[in-house]
Amino acid sequence: MTDAATDAGQPAAPLLTPGTVVAFLRRRGVIDEATPTVRELSGGVSCVVLRVDAGERSVVVKQALPRLRVQAEWSATRRRTLSEAAALTVYHDITPDRVPGVVDVDETSMALVMEAAPLGVANWKSMLMSGPDAAAGDVPELLGRTLGRWHRHTRGDLQLLSRFQDDEAFEQLRVAPFHREVRRLHPSVADALDACVDDLTTARECLVHGDFSPKNVLVGAGLCWVVDAEVAKAGAPVFDVAFMVAHLMLKYVRAGRAAVFRTAAGRFDAAYREAAGVAEPPPRLGWHVAALLLARIDGMSPVDYLNPAQAGQVRRAALRVLDGSDVTVADVWDALAEEDR
Repeated sequence: MTDAATDAGQPAAPLLTPGTVVAFLRRRGVIDEATPTVRELSGGVSCVVLRVDAGERSVVVKQALPRLRVQAEWSATRRRTLSEAAALTVYHDITPDRVPGVVDVDETSMALVMEAAPLGVANWKSMLMSGPDAAAGDVPELLGRTLGRWHRHTRGDLQLLSRFQDDEAFEQLRVAPFHREVRRLHPSVADALDACVDDLTTARECLVHGDFSPKNVLVGAGLCWVVDAEVAKAGAPVFDVAFMVAHLMLKYVRAGRAAVFRTAAGRFDAAYREAAGVAEPPPRLGWHVAALLLARIDGMSPVDYLNPAQAGQVRRAALRVLDGSDVTVADVWDALAEEDR
């Protein structure tokens, strides 16, 4: 994929590889170590992700792909790298202990260089997949407080939010493959899905991360970092809250309805609302959670860890709560639990 093109259709710089990234970093003045080590990181569905350890400096280089590494034809603007760098900078200013620092951004190659986490940390998703006990620690509260602070500090800041008005990446990587795709497949719940899409495409309340999920939380060595903000935009805070809760629900189903996941989601929500300074959940939170559950079963990016029976249970529960009046998150949890009876 070295002949990737820019969004304007002009030739772009080649995608970085383990063999070229060191020279790139030297040209950018990031490293001068004679013999750095390079490792390609897993999970690079939408980006090239390379870790470079050079003496006392360790960085991660992330470069947006023009076409995602999935079976379906799925393209997205490479300029999302610039939005991610800007969002991480904002988040680092608010919570410097929860986000890696941005080291460099190259607009020509659409490459972001950021601090690397210490070796040995794990993403929270892998920990949750290994056993439900990983949901019982303090990570849910840490994440709730972090997200709440981000939303509170950016809420209504028109100068800051003016830098995040481009919805292209969010539409390409969230709304179209999730909500619009499941609306096509399930027209019976179109009214609820349309209401969710309207929230996500019209609101400009605060800076929304857009991928606030366990796979983007790094835990270990006294660290809890949130990464991967490539679809960040000015938007509706309900999306970030719903995204985390929906992912905990999917892990709940996979783990045979382990109650610790529902408890963790409640702890996350309580910590979020306290830090965000809001007394009530975001409007239509239950519908947003159900829409995302359905999207991760029947959208363009289904989860790969549920068996067919579990996927069917999630689908039926989501469709049931989306077919009617607005629901609470508790109603969604109850619908998932009832599917196992």
